[in-house]
Amino acid sequence: MIRLPRIPSFALLFAASLSVHAAGPTGLLNDTGQDTCYDGAALVACTAANSGDAAANPRQDGRFGRDAAAAAGQLTKTGAGAKGFDYTKICFNGNAEGSGTCTGTLVANTTATATATPSTDWACTRDNVTNLIWSLQSGQGDWTIYASTTLPTATNAATRCGYNTGWRLPTRRELLSIAHNGAWSPAIDSAYFPATQSGWYWSADIYASDPAYAWVVDFGYGYPYADTKADSHYVRLVRSGQ
Repeated sequence: MIRLPRIPSFALLFAASLSVHAAGPTGLLNDTGQDTCYDGAALVACTAANSGDAAANPRQDGRFGRDAAAAAGQLTKTGAGAKGFDYTKICFNGNAEGSGTCTGTLVANTTATATATPSTDWACTRDNVTNLIWSLQSGQGDWTIYASTTLPTATNAATRCGYNTGWRLPTRRELLSIAHNGAWSPAIDSAYFPATQSGWYWSADIYASDPAYAWVVDFGYGYPYADTKADSHYVRLVRSGQ
């Protein structure tokens, strides 16, 4: 693995809050989940004094965007979710929670076994901001065969969440779009992504300096690294919504 120097977890959290989140097919951006600001010593509530234009650390992420609007009670959501995130549960049969025969009950569909029994189980989560649909599976394997071929093929064959095509590895920016930088271990909204591991998840992006490596995103703290494709890491598939 290409490793970065070890830095304190607090600094990682602050740095992660500055990461750029992904734009999905709708062209909209998710926010980071970070709605506090750094005053030079600690994370605190955002004010003009600690993050305004004249402050020592101006215009921080926590003062703007969906997370700030949610904290102020000014954000309307299609579904629900922590901070500025907006998610809807999708069952194996493709119905959204509360529609058709979708119960929204999670049973065993977070495993890597692509099963449709029962089809009324919650198996995917739709991001209502980016319009990406995420499988709740957390498979584990190498990048070259398992992550890029074996698991997507099995997921398409099972018609997971009503789709028999389009399941694929996400880009690292797509993975970062669901990273919740106001949480850690795991750095995600666990209410909508249960059983997420606090470890590395493969992305589809190849590391430009060495094609034997691909990018991964750590969901312990929500930041990217690169690792050799032969290593075994977790896999969460995605597809574009329709």
